[in-house]
Amino acid sequence: MSAEATTPGRPALGLPPKRNAAPSTDAPLARMLPGHRPEAPKKEEPRDSETANMTVSIPAALRNRARAAYKATSYAEGDNTWSHFVTKAIEAETARREAEHNQGEMYPSWGEKLPGGRRLKDS
Repeated sequence: MSAEATTPGRPALGLPPKRNAAPSTDAPLARMLPGHRPEAPKKEEPRDSETANMTVSIPAALRNRARAAYKATSYAEGDNTWSHFVTKAIEAETARREAEHNQGEMYPSWGEKLPGGRRLKDS
């Protein structure tokens, strides 16, 4: 036997000494013990504004083309979801129209309902 094996306070077999008390709350797995889970405040994701559902009718061929473009490029373009892709597309067209027709200024927000159906052509 070596001198190290007989040194008091050192385990002879390389096993740690047996613990008698429960792990402290600072221990990494202590949160799994009943009654030891700290209540962390839930983080809310910051949002620029509320979201709203929108239903529109577009030609099926355009929808399928847009979905194919989203699926093929979403990773490269950083689109998180289909909604994110559609939002970016609407935002780009809105910015283009503001630049062309309103000297780049944003139009005032319009929360009212838009008229439904087809627009009547002027004769």
